[in-house]
Amino acid sequence: MNKVSHLAQGQVDMYRIRCYDGFAGLPAAHRSLVDGARQGDFFGDPEWFAHVMQHFYPGAHQVRVYALERAGSGEPLLLMPFRACLIDYAAFGSRTLGSISHPENYATLAMIFAPDVTDREHLLTCLLRSFRKNSDALPGLPVDMLRLWPVDTASDAGRMLRRALGKAGFWTQVYANSYNRYEDTVGLSYDAYFAQRSANLRYSVRRRQRALEKAGKLELALYDGTEGLDEAIADYTAVSLGSWKDEESMISDDMIAMIRLTAANGCMRLGILRFDGVPAAAQFWIVAGGVGHCSRLAYHEDFKQQAVGVVLTNFMISHVLEDDHVDRIDFGYGEEDYKGGWMKDARDYFGFLAFNPSTRWGLRHGLKNILGRPVKRLIKAALVAMRLRQPEPAALKHGRRGSESRAVNR
Repeated sequence: MNKVSHLAQGQVDMYRIRCYDGFAGLPAAHRSLVDGARQGDFFGDPEWFAHVMQHFYPGAHQVRVYALERAGSGEPLLLMPFRACLIDYAAFGSRTLGSISHPENYATLAMIFAPDVTDREHLLTCLLRSFRKNSDALPGLPVDMLRLWPVDTASDAGRMLRRALGKAGFWTQVYANSYNRYEDTVGLSYDAYFAQRSANLRYSVRRRQRALEKAGKLELALYDGTEGLDEAIADYTAVSLGSWKDEESMISDDMIAMIRLTAANGCMRLGILRFDGVPAAAQFWIVAGGVGHCSRLAYHEDFKQQAVGVVLTNFMISHVLEDDHVDRIDFGYGEEDYKGGWMKDARDYFGFLAFNPSTRWGLRHGLKNILGRPVKRLIKAALVAMRLRQPEPAALKHGRRGSESRAVNR
């Protein structure tokens, strides 16, 4: 599929929109733009999007890559990959374009701009505006809804996206997506990083590692490619099966496929702690785009008292700082207290539901989603005031403060 639609902006600028049914069909200039974006960042690689589509969006979702080009030369200025569907739970049956995003938010919403583009917001607005219009040339337009996630709304890109959606005429609802622990580490050595941890954590790391070294043979192994990978996966699996972790989250088909895919691309870091030859702890990290992502960690319950998890975590952090020289360490989504001992900073990721008020379904679902919540809150408040309903208890919040006492257990 290679469809084209023209649109004009004022009297000077003229752009056209093309739609492709995947990355393979992109012209050479467009592929060059993708190649530039994926350099050093696996999460911009078509292989990554293919993995996400295969394991999380099979069947009813179709890949569409939209390109904003100069009308005269065909030069690509902006590429955005989407999945088209009619089954989004927020607007079932509506024509929806959603981001091809992994449920665990390894990377923010993909917007691939040409390097020399200066007015990104203007180009993004042009592309988004085209999604609201009828077009015989482009399939599935106009859309009724966009689902765009994950977005860091405090970032320049997040603020730009929100403004562009408004300028394009979408009604946008922002929803909470996930909570993330991370730390910026630009130019930071491991020694400097470790010195900034709590005295409790530093003491625990040193004491636990010395105790393991005195009690038996301690081996800390790291795999970063396909060599020895089968043995490493076998040990990772053994640890996972003997851990407290849910088996599906650790050794599902999609997780093992991700380990093998990242290994083949050189961005896997699989750490195994063996004690007297027995795998006792395992961690799967991905290094991409200057970020070290801690994706999976577990320890075997037989070694819980030895705190093998904290020893391996320290080893992995040392490696990504000293060998990979990452600019950031990311501990993934989730509010587990122990993460606060390792990571200083935290942020919330959000998603955007953007409704097209120009279509019947977009207007209907926009009113339902955007106006529905405040109306429900007013009704609940009125019922509580009339003593016809009990007030809801305040939700307990976890993980917003790192518990240093718990940090030593992972």
